[in-house]
Amino acid sequence: LRLGATQIKLAAGGGVSSTYDPLDVSQFTEAEMKAAVDAAENWGTYVTVHAYTPRAIQTALRAGVRCIDHAQLIDDATAKMLADKKAWLSLQPFIDEGKSLYAEGSPNRIKQQAMMSGTDKAYNFAKKYNIKTAFGTDCLFEPEHSAKRAGDLVKLLRWYKPYEILKMATSTNAELLAMSGPRNPYPNKLGVIEEGAYADILLVDGNPIANLNVLEDYEKTLLLIVKDGVVYKNILDK
Repeated sequence: LRLGATQIKLAAGGGVSSTYDPLDVSQFTEAEMKAAVDAAENWGTYVTVHAYTPRAIQTALRAGVRCIDHAQLIDDATAKMLADKKAWLSLQPFIDEGKSLYAEGSPNRIKQQAMMSGTDKAYNFAKKYNIKTAFGTDCLFEPEHSAKRAGDLVKLLRWYKPYEILKMATSTNAELLAMSGPRNPYPNKLGVIEEGAYADILLVDGNPIANLNVLEDYEKTLLLIVKDGVVYKNILDK
């Protein structure tokens, strides 16, 4: 936090990419997570956690964690607890498309497949309990593909309408960032087009509310890109 962090993130449970922690383990006690929550709250911000399983998620929620990243293996009771606590989900549409960074049959691939098997249920629980849900990509390990993640938005059509998806990726995500309070590096409004907000604008050739797939061919369909008032792309005259 002294070095400028806006939130604290803990690995509350096991992960896919990490070699030495199975998916089913919890990695902090409730008291340890509560200490992190207290430290974050002392700085006016919050804690989010990497967690897949009910045990890891419930421990985090009891400690006062405000957001759960992933949660693919969540169950009904834990989803209800998350809703009752008014915590957030930062979910990713991880589905098994047969492509992986990990060799078939390897321990990491087996963990990845187990995690992906819960994605559909996780989104359905989020909708069932009206949980505040953010859009994430988790593209840390695939920088060469990070510019192509519009496909992740399209994957969400399995659970949401195009308008709901666009709202999730813009103004809803902005709400989650704003929870960092005085640590928020974006003091003006995000996710809206109005006076006093950041001038972040995309002009699209097509109607993504009717057809979200137009965003996949972004080189052609994104005609204008403006971030904080600076024009980064403009092919309107072409």
